[in-house]
Amino acid sequence: MHELAPITRTLADYRARRLRFRRYLKRAAVAVILRDSGQGAQVLLALRAHREGDPWSGDMAFPGGRVDAADEASASRAACRETHEEVGLRITREHGIGRLNDRLTLDHRRRAPMVVSPFVYRLEQRITPVLNHEIAATRWLSLAWLNEPVNRQTMRWRVGRASLPMPCYDCGDGQRLWGLTLAMLDELCGLVR
Repeated sequence: MHELAPITRTLADYRARRLRFRRYLKRAAVAVILRDSGQGAQVLLALRAHREGDPWSGDMAFPGGRVDAADEASASRAACRETHEEVGLRITREHGIGRLNDRLTLDHRRRAPMVVSPFVYRLEQRITPVLNHEIAATRWLSLAWLNEPVNRQTMRWRVGRASLPMPCYDCGDGQRLWGLTLAMLDELCGLVR
């Protein structure tokens, strides 16, 4: 079972890789929100609502979104703002316990590279999410469950005519955890093993 206190200590010493050229690309930030529970540490995931033209429709993801001018070029501020907008949770830098490696991905709107920065936060109180139109539901997943190899599966991802095998978790009710969110969770779980 993963407890939150050792995760907090590990992240305090971890030096995440920050892409040097990130300031020259479109940027986004996500909030990896952890809490203690009877089953050990849990992470908050959001089920993105099905929307026309949204490439992440129906995916399990972290709350977050684009860094915009209102964020004064602060990716962590964008993660906090987007979390409040999407799930009604007010987090600040004071809740922050670390960050994970920057991830280079594709900005689907412009077909150009984009950098996603994941920031890790600790949540002390229980919350009742207040979801906006972008989020269909939220759920807490145990890090211990994510570390069980038996829970990991493979799915087929279609890109044009190609079908690629991709690692994933079946979270039930047709909800799959995969892609960039899974890569970030793998990094976090690898740090605390």
